[in-house]
Amino acid sequence: MKLHLTSAYATHTGLDALLGIACMDRTGRHQLCADPDEADAILFVENTQFDDLLFRQLLHHPLVVRHPDKTYMYNEMDRPWDVLPGLYCCLTKRHHDPARHRPFAYLYSPNPYVSNIHTPDRETRYLFSFMGSMSHACRRPIMKLQHPDALLKDTSDFNVWNSEPAELEVRGREYASTLAASQFVLCPRGIGTSSIRLYETLEAGRVPVIISDQWAPPPEIDWRFAIQVEERRIRSIPGLLSALEGEAADRGQQARQAWLDHYAPDTLFNTVGDSLASLVDCAQGRRHRRPGSQLNKWLASGELLTRNAAQRLLGNQ
Repeated sequence: MKLHLTSAYATHTGLDALLGIACMDRTGRHQLCADPDEADAILFVENTQFDDLLFRQLLHHPLVVRHPDKTYMYNEMDRPWDVLPGLYCCLTKRHHDPARHRPFAYLYSPNPYVSNIHTPDRETRYLFSFMGSMSHACRRPIMKLQHPDALLKDTSDFNVWNSEPAELEVRGREYASTLAASQFVLCPRGIGTSSIRLYETLEAGRVPVIISDQWAPPPEIDWRFAIQVEERRIRSIPGLLSALEGEAADRGQQARQAWLDHYAPDTLFNTVGDSLASLVDCAQGRRHRRPGSQLNKWLASGELLTRNAAQRLLGNQ
């Protein structure tokens, strides 16, 4: 497929990241296309736009108006609404339409130290760990778990998206060293159903313990190496992981391989292209819906504006 990557906004960290990743692609299955008219798909790679939460600027973009049948969106909002068909990091199961959406990974991590964690035989000192803010109710019972070989730390006083460089380095190194020292890493939902921590855990070759009842798993991965725990069963985690400790190394290797196959810098662009290709094949099933046509449903619930206002204050780590 020929892909045209762009953004409707002046600041577009996600677009910059994906353009860089595209240059590293080793598969050659999909190509960048400078001319949107010749592209098979146009992907708007957007970060959360706090000054335009309704994405009006995107929906009125000339390319969206001119090519409604081949425009798609990468959307990493914690509480997204169906702006355009495309790749969504945190779309809930109940809002997931397979003809329009692909659950997807985050394009980059804000923590540069995670990439240095993985080594084949690194020793671990923690059975499981969690470092994060209390951005969702399911995280509070995590802090009450008891196990002699666990590390649990509430970092609600820290916002990874709004901190000074010196603090970012200290906190980033502490987080990465804890991740490296853990066999299992608790990956609860935050404001959104997913979190960057899940994909950092795969990159590190550790076993993710996914705690998010409404999380929709990206379909390119067989997630059986991960542990999934219902939010109401968090208290069972110490006993469950103690019983699975002997499987941690193998599961961690599978997690690392999944990351290498689909989300590493030299494979992620291919995963983007494959995901868009599958949506192009489903295009007939979504033509009845105008861009932004689901907005009224989300506004009526009050969910969109309330949740994403909270995202200004809380990091999803």
